[in-house]
Amino acid sequence: MAGKRVTIKMIAQEAGVSPATVSRVVNNKRNVRPELAERVREAIRKLDYHANEVARGLVRGTVDTFGVVVPDISNTFFSRICKAIQNTVMPTGAAVFLHNTDGILNRERQIIKELASKLITGIFLVAPRMPATEIRTLADELGVYPVVVDARVENCRLAAVWVDNVTAFIEASEHLISKGHKRIGFIAGPLAVANSKDRLDGYRIALRNHGIKEDTSLIYESDFTIAGGYKTAKEMFRKRNPPTAVLCSNDLMAVGVLSYLHKQGVEVPSEISVVGCDDIDVASSLSPPLTTVSQPIYELGVTAAQMMLQYTSTNEVPPNSILHAKLIIRNSTSNVQEGKSESETHPAEQLSHNVQKRDNR
Repeated sequence: MAGKRVTIKMIAQEAGVSPATVSRVVNNKRNVRPELAERVREAIRKLDYHANEVARGLVRGTVDTFGVVVPDISNTFFSRICKAIQNTVMPTGAAVFLHNTDGILNRERQIIKELASKLITGIFLVAPRMPATEIRTLADELGVYPVVVDARVENCRLAAVWVDNVTAFIEASEHLISKGHKRIGFIAGPLAVANSKDRLDGYRIALRNHGIKEDTSLIYESDFTIAGGYKTAKEMFRKRNPPTAVLCSNDLMAVGVLSYLHKQGVEVPSEISVVGCDDIDVASSLSPPLTTVSQPIYELGVTAAQMMLQYTSTNEVPPNSILHAKLIIRNSTSNVQEGKSESETHPAEQLSHNVQKRDNR
């Protein structure tokens, strides 16, 4: 068998056990019957699995390998989380492998299965598209331990670290309301993602708390990208009676909104206010600098890594951790510009009129 890559399925078939059992044995978990564990070790020896240096370390229990699964590595929010995870686990001698899903649910499932087949010690699922119950079921089937990062997980026997997005977006919405804005556009990320829903919930709670009736025509679902923010802004300001402020579920979409408004000759914040979320590296360098919900991005990664290391050393699931965001007020928001007479038009309405006029040509 030397020279041929041995997989978890091959070992499981040789030993007459499940892939999950093989994973538990190789990762030194104690919840395997001794006779099954010995069959797995015998299969590993027979298939010459130790020919691989990393695998040899795994069998000795001296090397941990972790997979980090993210929806979009080009987004600096996720790359900063990955950096924090790597910086925290590598001093222990662990190896880290990064995988990108492009936010595609089926690809996420497939990557997890592939990682488990390589007898990986644990998987960090960053902003996963899968619901928590499916993650738990899949992890149990595959025998791999997951830590969920940046997604709210409750009552599911999973270790997870996330940010209190509801409270953060109540605060962001109230900042705009305090500036006199009542027509606040909201650009959500994919609503199948827990964070997107939580941020929208925070926006809605703030409106209710201040007696502002929710206008569903001001709420849009997008994709967390610059292009998505630009496209949504174009649609948002094509309608009559558009918003005087826009709250975005992440900074990249806010960048897209700013780009669209700049192209239309609309001044931010004197004519339209814009708020983002994440406080990515470029947020403070934009023109104008972006008011944003600052996420504890690096802390998310460090906390997740500490959870994983705690589990691998104790075999006990650590408790969930909830972190808190902070609103950073910069120059992209200001008081609403009210018309001084019935003949005056708010800049947002004038932009809407101009866009409609061009579209009708």
